[in-house]
Amino acid sequence: MTSRRELEQRVDQLAAEYEGAAFADAVRSYSDGLDEEAREELKVILLRRARALEDAIGDRFEAQGWLRRTFGRMADTEPTERSRGRGGSGSQQP
Repeated sequence: MTSRRELEQRVDQLAAEYEGAAFADAVRSYSDGLDEEAREELKVILLRRARALEDAIGDRFEAQGWLRRTFGRMADTEPTERSRGRGGSGSQQP
């Protein structure tokens, strides 16, 4: 039986070496040498990592949306009193 830690380490190694379809092929080849229990554990590890990646992408997307909305609101607000010349650095209008 291959331990969960060993499976995680091997997935890390494969991820460092391969990307995309090549990574999937490498994982498939690796899983062919595992017993059924280890293959099931490997599936759990891969699904959790995929979910973590999906969550990170979603969080980043939401954060960018928040930034766009925030800066959009700032651009839509009226100029400040200072920039209109009513206070501040001596550029007062009558």
